[in-house]
Amino acid sequence: MKKIVFLFLLLCSGSFIFSQVSSDPSNEFYSCVEKWETLGIIEIQPSLRPYPLSLVEDILNKVISSDSEQESEIAKQIFQKTFNRPWNVMVNAQVNVQQQENDFLMNMRAKYGVEGDIKLFDNCSAGYQLDFLTAVKPDYELLPSYRATPYYMADGYGKIKNYLEIDGNFAAGFGDFVFLTGINHNSFGPFYSDSLVLSDNAKHTANFALSYYGNNWAFTEAMFILNATNAVNFENKLPNKWLMLHSVDVNLTDWLSGSFYETVIYGNRFDPSYLIPMFYMVTQGVTGYADDNLLMGGTLVFRPMKGLEWDMDLYLDDIGFTSLKTYKDMRIRCAGATGIKYIPKNLSAVKMLKLNYTMMSPYMYSHVQYDDVSYGHPAAMTKPNYQIYTTSGYALGTSLEPNSDRVSLSAELKPVEGLNINIGGTLIRHANVSEGLTDKEKLSYLASAPDYFSTDGSITQHPIYLENGDSSVYGYMPSAWNKMMFLTQDTIEYTVQADLDVSYDFPETKYGKFGIGLGYTFEYIHNYGVGNQMFPGQGWFYNSSDEKFYKDAGFTNEVDTAAELDAAYNNWKSSLKDLMHHYLRLNFSYSF
Repeated sequence: MKKIVFLFLLLCSGSFIFSQVSSDPSNEFYSCVEKWETLGIIEIQPSLRPYPLSLVEDILNKVISSDSEQESEIAKQIFQKTFNRPWNVMVNAQVNVQQQENDFLMNMRAKYGVEGDIKLFDNCSAGYQLDFLTAVKPDYELLPSYRATPYYMADGYGKIKNYLEIDGNFAAGFGDFVFLTGINHNSFGPFYSDSLVLSDNAKHTANFALSYYGNNWAFTEAMFILNATNAVNFENKLPNKWLMLHSVDVNLTDWLSGSFYETVIYGNRFDPSYLIPMFYMVTQGVTGYADDNLLMGGTLVFRPMKGLEWDMDLYLDDIGFTSLKTYKDMRIRCAGATGIKYIPKNLSAVKMLKLNYTMMSPYMYSHVQYDDVSYGHPAAMTKPNYQIYTTSGYALGTSLEPNSDRVSLSAELKPVEGLNINIGGTLIRHANVSEGLTDKEKLSYLASAPDYFSTDGSITQHPIYLENGDSSVYGYMPSAWNKMMFLTQDTIEYTVQADLDVSYDFPETKYGKFGIGLGYTFEYIHNYGVGNQMFPGQGWFYNSSDEKFYKDAGFTNEVDTAAELDAAYNNWKSSLKDLMHHYLRLNFSYSF
């Protein structure tokens, strides 16, 4: 008991307030960049974050020399923290409480260590994070639905666990070219949090990037080393999985910017041809690896006036134009986001208003690895899946599941100096795509071997299936091939969330800077359980002679398929329920 009390006091001694700029896309600097872009103080910046220290310095100098006295002062403070002190003592602590019905769950965590940025030479820099993480009851994430933490909390045993959190990167400049490498988190695109491509909440990766920063355009070629998992339950973690990315960002005018980007995920080999700045589709045609998971996308940023910005991002996985009758009959695998940012000029207490909409179509990100040993059959649960859009079993992009959409409204307020108030509301819809399949397709799932396929509607459910559950006949599911199926199912899960976070930063003294924060989230979920397995495999046998299913290989125990389908569906339907959650977050902060 004394150890728990002592650790609680330790946790209450600090919270995140500053970290390295050049290797952490969640640093306060990038929140400021987002505002400075909207205000028109700086042009739209390159898509891939974090930035090398040379680009950070250029951005800060532009803002410092701008006409905005308020933003210039903020940029000066960040400049001093970043370039005048190569080290910062950091403690990141939080107490989380969740109330569900009559149950109360609590966890505590403290992240503490030394972080900073170092400018080695005129064209070289490094960012480092040498931290420890101490957690009490880390198995309880205690997060609202569809949200994620950027670090791992699943390893080790016991109620108190300690982890080593070390990230860092190195940048070297050669004229307008910058080579950047590190082990860190990333973010990509006009949406600075929960990006479609690389979210700042995704787990960190080892990565390399070569970028060119021109006057009105930028080009980036990047490689990310991922961790592969098996096809169904994300176990058996293995190396040799890669994400390649290249992008072109162009500032067309002062009010219009755009980008084009491509990514490809593959594994079980290293293919240097993807490092060539050529369309990946052409690369696949030359190398013959057309089964690699290729995606492409584009962004538009429209700024009709200073303080108002409209962002758009469309990430395409697969499109079938030949099946087009109506949009419901066309295969579209994509993720899209659009949002409006507004910074009022006359309301000084309102720092930014945001309205965002994000959608993910069914089967987006959920590719399957083909097993060459089985002559092209989809991999079983024990085989690694090098195609799925994850690392170590966690999504690289948005935290939404496939076949979902989300609308959110948020406001950042600062009524007085030091007091920060963030208010937000979110509505999320999600459905299990399995509910919209044909009876024949549903039977193929039920007839397959147990744990061979996932039918929970998540990123692990892919559109490859076994005809009648027969492992010798596989194919692309007809419904997935011919229909969009976006939220057309009968059962929809609705999640409503309301957030309030209040923090106060005390004036900085020679002993450092202190602060305190309190956060609350209300959550209501209708039809919770949509993500349960709908048609789990039963291992039946199909007799092609009479076209019937049997429970034994001798074809003596016939399956009543209609009854089994109804039983599986009704069992899934009966598991649905409505839930109400309350989340409370307590933060204390200290930095020096």
